[in-house]
Amino acid sequence: MKWKSYYRNEFDSPDTRDYLDALFSEAEKDTPLDVLIDTGSILSFPHTALHYAAMQHARVIVSMYRAGVGHLIALGVLHLWGHPTSSLLYRQAMASKEESSARRSAFSALAGAFMPMALLMHTPFGDISFDLAPIPESDVVRRDEREFLAEEFSLDTFFSLLHYYYLLHGHPLPRIVPLYIGMTRNPVTDSFVVAERIGAAVRSIITTKTAIVATGDVIHYGSGYSLREVIAAMPRDVDDLERSLRDELEKTLDMVIIRREYQRAFPRLDKFLNNDQRYLLPVIAEILGKKADYNIISFGLSDYSSINGVDAPCVVASSLVAYGPGESSEGKEGT
Repeated sequence: MKWKSYYRNEFDSPDTRDYLDALFSEAEKDTPLDVLIDTGSILSFPHTALHYAAMQHARVIVSMYRAGVGHLIALGVLHLWGHPTSSLLYRQAMASKEESSARRSAFSALAGAFMPMALLMHTPFGDISFDLAPIPESDVVRRDEREFLAEEFSLDTFFSLLHYYYLLHGHPLPRIVPLYIGMTRNPVTDSFVVAERIGAAVRSIITTKTAIVATGDVIHYGSGYSLREVIAAMPRDVDDLERSLRDELEKTLDMVIIRREYQRAFPRLDKFLNNDQRYLLPVIAEILGKKADYNIISFGLSDYSSINGVDAPCVVASSLVAYGPGESSEGKEGT
């Protein structure tokens, strides 16, 4: 599946603009997230199909606009298997039978946060510009010279909707720094030093009226995503499955965000939840610091069986999550 073109083509429907107008109108009436932005939370949204994900995007965008955000750091995920070269390197880096030197070399090519080479990005509503000057470049925060981002789509819908809403209000966009997170776990040493360094780099450019957002589909489950034995052990009832998967997600987020047990959490993120944020979550934890917490604001399973052309169950979690600096886990919205 060419996901970049698939998600771009969703905007071509004749009734899309009417849908977006109604969507943002509804988001403006919803519970505001402004206070989360003001207190330094990182708002995370999915990049699933438009009608599954757009409301989560809209809530974030409306709240950013209300909060007067002037500087936006957008953390995307780099789908490493979406590009021929990065896919080959990723398989090599993760292949335990390879010589360590070859694995280290492959990891080095994919490790870190990648910035697009181009300073302009085309959206269905016109071009938006990026401001890459504030972020210090290094061996782990670098330009995408090998074009790993050529087919990357994780922030495309968000940037399109952001542009649309700000155009509606005749307001200039915030300064945008996009960072697409590649590998942050060294598969040879099980170290997350790269995540620590990216976190420090992001912290260094946070100023007044800075918002940080992140994307990632936090669960992929079922046909084409999960092992048969995993599917056989999980509930068949949709509501029971949703509760079970959410419970597994919360247990894993407790490990990463609250306890910072990156090594312990990684296999669950990678093999069981198939979480897009397997490499991004440690970066988020490092940005927020030792007292970080999380709030699952909304959680839902989006049916991808027809989109992927496979038998049910095949679901992707379209969830809005706030990763924040020290909020209590009790009494969270959406629980």
